[in-house]
Parts: sequence; C-alpha cells; structure tokens
Amino acid sequence: MIRKRGLQDVKRRNRHVIMQSILDNDGLSRVEIAQRTELAPSTVSSLVSELIAEGLLIESGSRTTTAGRSRTGLTINPNYGAIAVIEIGRKAVCMSIFDMALHPLATQTIAPHGLTGNDLLDAIVSAITTRAGSQIPLAGIGLLFQEDMRESDFRVMYSTGFASASITLKEALLSQFRVPVIEEYSQVYTVTQALSEKPDAAAANSAHISLGSSVLVSVTLDDRPIPVRGSFYEDTARYLEDLTQEACAEKQQELPSQLGNIITLLCMMFSLNTVFLSGFDSFGKELSGSLDTRLRKTLPESSIPRLRFLRRRQPQNWDSVFAQRVRSNILFTH
Repeated sequence: MIRKRGLQDVKRRNRHVIMQSILDNDGLSRVEIAQRTELAPSTVSSLVSELIAEGLLIESGSRTTTAGRSRTGLTINPNYGAIAVIEIGRKAVCMSIFDMALHPLATQTIAPHGLTGNDLLDAIVSAITTRAGSQIPLAGIGLLFQEDMRESDFRVMYSTGFASASITLKEALLSQFRVPVIEEYSQVYTVTQALSEKPDAAAANSAHISLGSSVLVSVTLDDRPIPVRGSFYEDTARYLEDLTQEACAEKQQELPSQLGNIITLLCMMFSLNTVFLSGFDSFGKELSGSLDTRLRKTLPESSIPRLRFLRRRQPQNWDSVFAQRVRSNILFTH
C-alpha cells in the first residue's frame, strides 16, 4: 500500500510533468498532454482542473482539430502573477516586470547610480510596491547581480520590531513580500544562453567558474543550483584573483595548475560533465590545452569534464531569460 506521502509525491510530480509539457508546447489539449506524457487521461483531466481552479492554467480558446475532433488548448495564465527582475549594477539599478507568460509589462530605472544596504532595499521595495500594472499580484522576484558583484555586498539592517539584525537582501525581500526570491549573477546567463543554443542533457550537471575582481563558482546538478562553500577553494581563488593584477603577470604560467586545482576539487565533490569558464579571455587559447593536460594528471579519464570557454558577451534578453527561471521556481513549488 502506498503511503499518503508517497501519493502526494506522485501527484506533485504529475502536476509538474503537465506544467512542463505546456511550457514546452503552449496550447496543448488535455488529450495531447496525456499522449505526450503517457499519463492516464483521467489523471490529466483531474489535475488540469485543479490547476485551472488555482489560477495557474487557463483554457486558451484556441482549438486544434485532430481526426475531425476539436480540442481546447491550455496555456499558462498570464495574470496569475507578476515577476519583478531587479538588475543590480555599480552604475544603476533597473527593474523589469513580466507577467506569467513572460510578456514585458514595464521597465524602469530604480536608481541612476549604484545603491547598497538599506538604501537599495528601500528603493526596490518602493519600486515594486508602486510598480506599473500592479493589478497583477506579485508572484516572484529575481535579483540579477552584474558581473563580479556578490550578494553578500548588499547586506541590510532589518528590524522585526523586536530586534534588528544584519541579513541579506534576499532574506529582507522574502520577509517583506513573502514570495519566491531568486538571485543570480549576470555572467551565469552566458552559460544559460550557451545551453539554449546547443541543448545538451549532459551539461545539466555542470560548474561555472567566473574570473573577475573575485572568483565566483557555481554548480548545477540535474538543472538545480547547488550551494558551494567558498572555504574549499578560497586559497586557490585568492591566487587566481592575484593573477588579474599586472604586478603578477609573470606568474600567469601557473594559471593552469591553480585553475586545475579548483576543477579537480569540484569533480571530486560532484559528478560534472561540463565546466564553463568565463573571464579568462586574456590568458590566450593555449590555456585550454594546458588545463586539459593538468586535469589528465589529477583525474581519472572517466572523471575529466568537458571544458567550455565563454567569451564575454551580454545576452540581449538576459532579464527575460532570468524571468523564465523565476517563473519555473514559482510554478514548480506548487
């Protein structure tokens, strides 16, 4: 006998499968969803009715005819909620608002200069509270930090009424609006763009190492971000940061060894198929060959990841790409 919790897990997974099939193929009918997902038609019908009642899905009104039969298509309800993407830079703070169908509703500059701490929190809260198209309730927030900026650079003093504490901007916004808050760095979206241009299931298990004024490391397993504690690579990271200084230019021949140490540690902790590297343009194409040689000395053949160097370029639609990730988080937490 399947326990109640097991039944709930199955139901949640089936809901996610249905939602994903509609995200991948907007306008599918119930019958088409059942055919594509191999779920029982009765299961699809029951769960779709729940999703419509909750406001996540709507009947699009479009009809597809198959074998002479008309079928009602389904789509994500654009008015289920608004997604606010906050782009935080050193020279400006901007906000873009999307509906759940990822249609842009408004774009505004929150501040024409960089903000930190409580000034940044107050500006974001004010902008979201008075946002255009506010008839759609807020469903989620995305914090997109530019380049080598860290979320830890933007801690705020937050008062609960009983005590004050230093917390992260994400935590403050969670407490303020009680909606999902996702944070990321803009360079990661060169990775997202690379994956969308050349889909590769193996790259779902990957790491991204970004070199700027500091070294940022992120890991994704089964398309889910995994927290990486900075302590395991911070000594090597400091060395890599030193390499960005002209005074240490003569040490750059040691880069493959130092960078190889980080990748080796990552591969020992996680099963990685691909490692993306950005910010290493100035070190020349020979870095790839030297790094590959280094990894073959430290890792078994079966554990050596594929290396992909990402040249600096800004995705033109990075805010909408990020909004898509925020939307997925919203939809798949139900």
